[in-house]
Amino acid sequence: MDCLFLINPIAGAHAGKKIAAELERGLHIRGLSKHVVFTDPEHLETQVLSLASGRDLIVVAGGDGTVSAVARILGTLDRPPPLAILPLGTGNDLARSLGWWKVWNQGGLDHFRSGISAGKVEAMDLWSCGEDSRFIGYAGFGLDARIVESVSKLRMKRFCHNLGKRWNQFLYVALGLKHILSIKLKLGSTEIDVCFFDKKGNMNQIRLRNHNTLILSNIEHYAGGGSLSSVSCWSDGKLEAYVIPNVRAYLGLLLRGRITFLSCPKATCQACSVKIIGKQNLPVQLDGEWARECTVKDNIKVQHVRALPVLVPPANFAVKETVGGRWSKSPILKRDTSSILPDPATTSN
Repeated sequence: MDCLFLINPIAGAHAGKKIAAELERGLHIRGLSKHVVFTDPEHLETQVLSLASGRDLIVVAGGDGTVSAVARILGTLDRPPPLAILPLGTGNDLARSLGWWKVWNQGGLDHFRSGISAGKVEAMDLWSCGEDSRFIGYAGFGLDARIVESVSKLRMKRFCHNLGKRWNQFLYVALGLKHILSIKLKLGSTEIDVCFFDKKGNMNQIRLRNHNTLILSNIEHYAGGGSLSSVSCWSDGKLEAYVIPNVRAYLGLLLRGRITFLSCPKATCQACSVKIIGKQNLPVQLDGEWARECTVKDNIKVQHVRALPVLVPPANFAVKETVGGRWSKSPILKRDTSSILPDPATTSN
């Protein structure tokens, strides 16, 4: 088995470097050929395209931003290898939804190794949000995107570099309160028209005035542990749309999944594609990372691009055997994963 580990060296307050050292030092398993590479944001596309082809598995160690960036690049390959996640970020919503966050928290690298061995390959939808932007988890428009923008800009400052997960969580809370207060004081609002299309092309149009947030989600977790609809499916070619009318509703969304007695929210609707017409400048975030500011002249089209193979641990995963035993006799990961993936040409709009 040929496995490529793409590790963000600064993720998790430099935990990536420690994990890379442990992999190099301690991962000696029969039948495994491992390649450990630190990601370089400025040359990530070159790294992925030059190293990914022909691999049996790509393991991305980092946060949602790193995972999403690698997935978008893999989406340009005719036959991309399966993707697994070693969660080191602040939110880890992609890892939570696929099950890797739970595996990692249960037992660290040992559980993760066995999780790979016991896992199965499934398909996961890749979506476009305009011509040059793609996501696999969720897209946010309005308040949540504005918060992500502020956090991203602050983290780029030298004194904020690599201060760890707790610091990043504090930034989200502090800047979130700032933007919530600005809305309460009527210093900003969102005004957009949204058209939702089903598989047959039937349209449902909603006009949003003074709404705070629109979320289009392909997964069941949001904002570092919040729970979305339990009917969410990452391989059905549909997005769950959540129209958040006010600050109170947005705060309630963030608390669901963190407070056990709160039930999961219901999606406003499901859609196979979405068209967003802004009446003013509209901030956009993709997979928890700041994307861009759309102007009043922009019409945003969100469409299904293709399916990507992802490795998913069993829902009831538990380590009952030695790591070496599992790897030596488990018939995991065949090179041909095309059977689970539809032809990209037949799924793109």
